[in-house]
Amino acid sequence: MINLPAIYASNVIGFLIMIVLLLSRGWRIQTKNSESQSLLMMITAVIAACITDPIVFYFDGRPGVLPRYIILLGNTVLFSMNAILGPSYITLIVNHINEHQSKKQKYFLSALIFFQLFILSINLFTPIVFGIDESNRYYRLPLYWMYIIAEGMFLLYGQYVYYAAKHRGRFLSFFPTWQFLIPIIVGMLGQSFFYGISLIWPCVGVSVCCIALSLQNENIYLDKLTGAFNRFYLNEIMESAKKHGEQLSAIMLDMNGFKAINDTYSHTEGDNALIAMTDILNQVVATNGVVIRFAGDEFIIILDKTAHHSVQDYISYIHEAIDKYNDSSDKPYKLSASMGGNTFSLSNNLDFDLVNEIDKLMYADKAIYYQNNNRRK
Repeated sequence: MINLPAIYASNVIGFLIMIVLLLSRGWRIQTKNSESQSLLMMITAVIAACITDPIVFYFDGRPGVLPRYIILLGNTVLFSMNAILGPSYITLIVNHINEHQSKKQKYFLSALIFFQLFILSINLFTPIVFGIDESNRYYRLPLYWMYIIAEGMFLLYGQYVYYAAKHRGRFLSFFPTWQFLIPIIVGMLGQSFFYGISLIWPCVGVSVCCIALSLQNENIYLDKLTGAFNRFYLNEIMESAKKHGEQLSAIMLDMNGFKAINDTYSHTEGDNALIAMTDILNQVVATNGVVIRFAGDEFIIILDKTAHHSVQDYISYIHEAIDKYNDSSDKPYKLSASMGGNTFSLSNNLDFDLVNEIDKLMYADKAIYYQNNNRRK
């Protein structure tokens, strides 16, 4: 039995949550446009579904050709939203943790999306996923469960990507993926086993809202200018390493001649230099660590346990990347940096000061630099 007032109420709540999130620009993630676009796609899908779902339920069982076509097309739209929601969720996670999908993984996901849409196109003419009886009543067919399984595969794959990276020793930002999963599972199972209620899309709306809040809360760990992590995140990493008795491979970098850039070319150009240096470091470190703006023109790079090269290798790669940037840049100044780093064990040494140790190594390198360069130029 269909409970229309309950269906209207649940979908209105889901719709309003997404509209508020949309209008408040809660989907905009600082310096992370790819994540913002994925989140926007998910919000759009939920809004469309929360509008379509009550319309479909309203016309269910009503006589006439028009209601029949509305039920057919409306349910097709609802099923196709899965092909937007799942991939958007996976893309958001992959971009958030700076992972890279292999070509096989991309082909598999693309094939799964295409297969779902292909089956839905067949269903428009030959019922295999859902059907509409002579009384214009919607009913499920065996392939309905294929869509439930496919959506479950999308969600589980997103979890796999996240926790596989975490298991390999990646330093991951604070993004509780389970917050997204649980409401969807509750809504999916509730609506699958109790026909006549509408829970899936309002629950998806709750999940999307949880993700947006988590991403916004994470902004306290981001530097507003460069988008790199800040020293609050460094404190989290060091406390965790001390708690678990782990080793940390760290590099401190200080930009040479940064004051001269500010004084000669303006503070705006100084900001541009900081952003350029952040981009260089992110390109070199990629998925093998995190870049932290420690203070002013000082950066700290923490390498993951799975980093493919040594600390000294990464220092060399950074110097090479800076030289490459300078060769292609049209700026009236050249970027330069002094660096020092090593691998340190934080086990059984709660008083160990990681920053102080890498600071000494960095200043030793800077002293050598200024022996050959005028610090005023």
